[in-house]
Amino acid sequence: MIYIFCAFEAEARAVIDAYGLKKKIADPWTIFASKEIELVISGMGQENAKKAAQYLLSTYTIKEKDLLLNIGICAAQDDYTIGELLEIEHLHHGNKAFHLRPQPSTIKKVSCFSVNKAQSRHLATDIAEMEAFGLYETLKDHFQPYKISFLKIVSDNFQPFIPKKSFVIGLIQAHIKEIKKHIEHLQGDNDAT
Repeated sequence: MIYIFCAFEAEARAVIDAYGLKKKIADPWTIFASKEIELVISGMGQENAKKAAQYLLSTYTIKEKDLLLNIGICAAQDDYTIGELLEIEHLHHGNKAFHLRPQPSTIKKVSCFSVNKAQSRHLATDIAEMEAFGLYETLKDHFQPYKISFLKIVSDNFQPFIPKKSFVIGLIQAHIKEIKKHIEHLQGDNDAT
């Protein structure tokens, strides 16, 4: 099974369309699903992400080959372009830090500070976003490390704004082929060293 978390439906729309996922409600969560995928709309922020992850653990039995993905937008330093696809390798929040084990790919690996609110100042990491740490901290012990991937698309260079849904959908849609290829690679039987 592939478990995908997105904060908003706009972040999920390209994945929903690409895989033909159907909407179902599991109050309070909106889920889009197929036989192979469960995509949860978590809502924005660490607490919502943690609650959505806890819902997953209370509802599903995670198997060794299952995948965990988080797909969404992020703020990035000025040397990253708007619309650039990135994968989190180092994840920070407060005084906690985790090193993820992303698989080799053409997607650029970055460090991320998972924040509680939008940032208008540059941080010491490559990017900032609001859900990854809550998801990872809650779910890291339930998935194989090489079956976890957090993909982020740059929406701004630390100039927060409320993006239009069409803008967010377009950012993700521009990378849907690469995202699908990445998922297929993660599904492979490699035992990642």
